[in-house]
Amino acid sequence: MPAAATHCPYCAFQCAMSLEPRAAPAAPVVVGRDFPTNRGGLCKKGWTSAELLVARDRVVEPLMRDESGRLVPTDWDTALDRIAGCLAASRREHGADSVAVFGGGGLTNEKAYLLGKFARLALGTSRIDYNGRFCMSSAAAAGNRAFGVDRGLPFPVTDLDDAETILLLGSNVAETMPPFVAHLAHTRAAGGLVVVDPRRSATARLTADGCGIHLQPVPGTDLVLLLGLLHVVIQEGLADEGYLRDRTTGFEEVRRSVNAWWPEAVQARTGVPADDIRRVARRLAGGRTYILTGRGVEQHVDGTDTATAAINLALALGLVGSPASGYGTLTGQGNGQGGREHGQKADQLPGYRSISDPVARAMVAEVWGWTPGPSRAPACPRCSCSTRSGGPAGCAACSCTARTSWSRPRMPGASAPPSSASSCWWCATSSSPRRPSSPMSCCPCRNGPRRRAP
Repeated sequence: MPAAATHCPYCAFQCAMSLEPRAAPAAPVVVGRDFPTNRGGLCKKGWTSAELLVARDRVVEPLMRDESGRLVPTDWDTALDRIAGCLAASRREHGADSVAVFGGGGLTNEKAYLLGKFARLALGTSRIDYNGRFCMSSAAAAGNRAFGVDRGLPFPVTDLDDAETILLLGSNVAETMPPFVAHLAHTRAAGGLVVVDPRRSATARLTADGCGIHLQPVPGTDLVLLLGLLHVVIQEGLADEGYLRDRTTGFEEVRRSVNAWWPEAVQARTGVPADDIRRVARRLAGGRTYILTGRGVEQHVDGTDTATAAINLALALGLVGSPASGYGTLTGQGNGQGGREHGQKADQLPGYRSISDPVARAMVAEVWGWTPGPSRAPACPRCSCSTRSGGPAGCAACSCTARTSWSRPRMPGASAPPSSASSCWWCATSSSPRRPSSPMSCCPCRNGPRRRAP
């Protein structure tokens, strides 16, 4: 039997490999396959990925509990009838929303689409979500604020090969996706790898011996550090004024919002030396620069704002949509973005269509051959918690609170039309010391600005 060309099933890097079959009970042999991302290399997860195919405790048939509570083998018809019967009984006795569906970022586009369709049509439930809700949803919300679209890495990873400077925040790629490190070789040789991490991680150690700079902020202060970098870029005249004028709006509001974050003030909050902040800001303005964020800076109470600040910095430097530069967020799972795009997320139908939009609902219903019923609020555990605790009918964490639409795209950080602070639960609690006082700390009553298309 010939070798099967496939990809590693684990992280977002999806390294190419081949499986060479061996006589049972031996596992297939994994061989790294030449591909633009991994170039034949694999990490330990990839090299050992075929071992699960012959694992002794691998489940290869349906199991169902008997009267004593033991799991015993059964046939597929019996198992599926049992599941279908329990689902039907729950819907009949407690309503359609008594059944919930939870997907994952490891599903292919086709499976994610079918799972969303199954939940909404076959089960009739609004209670569907996937593990990306607690993965990169902060980055997705920031992308929607800034660009009107959620995109992870909007350029081929091979574009990083020629970068002079890469700012990497909240990601330890040397351990989580080791083949990625090969794309940092040129940047390291140029002394341009900037790693932001409170720890001396494996990725941070790649900056040693003149290969770059390791910034070690106090945990939870990444947002302040980014505001400080943007302050230096603006105050030292390093911003791309032509780009800002022609391709963004709202920059003056952002300029005012970072006035308080001069390097010495940032040093006092983050512990990062002011001289290093200035040095990194100047380096970022040198051209062929990329800014990349990961879960480490996004999974905080102010994760969306931190990702927004990273986008603001990229826009100020004119990186987004320009040759040999850019902004991106590193996806952790094999298909985290595809899961959102194809309908696993609670508030989205396939194609990023809002489930609350009657036009979008009607269009998808027509494709599915279905008559749409009355709109129901999408499931959101955080919303439910904030509502029960006296908060709004929505939450800042998942950006589901209705917002006033802007007539023009705006750069993140711009203020929304005036509103009463007492009418916004998030404003009333935004004085927490963990949230710097700045328009960059967007609350539900601040609209998500957009970058104007070229």
